[in-house]
Amino acid sequence: MCVLYNSWTSLLYIKSKTNLSLIFMYKLVWFCIFLLATFLIRAQDTVNIYTKELRLTIDNDVFTSLERDQYYSSGLYLDYRWLSKKRVNKNKIINSISFHQQIYTPRRVSWNDPEDFDRPYAGLLGLTFNKEFYFKKNDYLKTSFELGLMGPNTLTDNFQITWHNILNIPIPAGWEYQIANSPLINFHASYAQQLMGNETLDLYSESDLSIGTIFNQFSQKVLVRFSLLKNLTGSTLFGGNLGDLSSIKSTKKIIESYFFYAPGFIYNAYNATIEGNFIGPRSPHTEIAKSWIIQNQIGFALSWTRFDLLTTYYFKTKETLDAEAHQYVGITLNNRF
Repeated sequence: MCVLYNSWTSLLYIKSKTNLSLIFMYKLVWFCIFLLATFLIRAQDTVNIYTKELRLTIDNDVFTSLERDQYYSSGLYLDYRWLSKKRVNKNKIINSISFHQQIYTPRRVSWNDPEDFDRPYAGLLGLTFNKEFYFKKNDYLKTSFELGLMGPNTLTDNFQITWHNILNIPIPAGWEYQIANSPLINFHASYAQQLMGNETLDLYSESDLSIGTIFNQFSQKVLVRFSLLKNLTGSTLFGGNLGDLSSIKSTKKIIESYFFYAPGFIYNAYNATIEGNFIGPRSPHTEIAKSWIIQNQIGFALSWTRFDLLTTYYFKTKETLDAEAHQYVGITLNNRF
């Protein structure tokens, strides 16, 4: 009985310590966002047209639950965007380059037997070169070319294990079975069009296409926004407020704020983070990917003259035959200068 009691006490202590670490991480992220937002909002006293922007996006399922760490476990994106001096038929063009890391794991990182996995481990590092076109008819086009690596050479496994050690949370036990090394070469295109709208309510259709060595898929969604809105060429919705003169002239502290909801679907032709790489050595473990995935997004955005804060909640139906539905939150911070 004494042994059982001591074991149970130890388990409770470990779980309590783990929850405290997760709570600390959760609060640390939001504290950093609060400090950054406060600093940038106070700094907005210079009248100028801002033509450059830094963007930080953090995707993580820990924002939905302190005990969730699965599937699309983490995404980090750092973008540098600048307003192009060239225009196509007087339409605004924004160029950008993005560095990103993506981490994928099974439902339980404690599993060490690949027979238990419902999704393979996979790690990606890449650079994306983007060109965005903002048309005066409230149409938007984005083209992207992505280069990078997937597999052990990215050292994503070491990154996640080190991070979990620092936070004293469960260490992923199955990275030795991750998707093998493969080049990441992908082309992405997005097109959005306003179907209807005014200053308080609008509706958009958005289509996305990815073709390459890792992701081959098509997605379609309808997005509705409501509250204090700007048109597409000057809105945070697709990052069009960079170089927008009306944002500078506005006398309001908050120049745009809105809630949005976007239901849609994804058709997956091939996903190498699940089904394995087709260039390079054979992966030690793969799964069968589902072809059709339903996705819902809901969130809000706040925009000041130089700073934006966007938060998006994602819900996706299961990506593999044995997986569960997945949910995570993305937080985006933009700073123009």
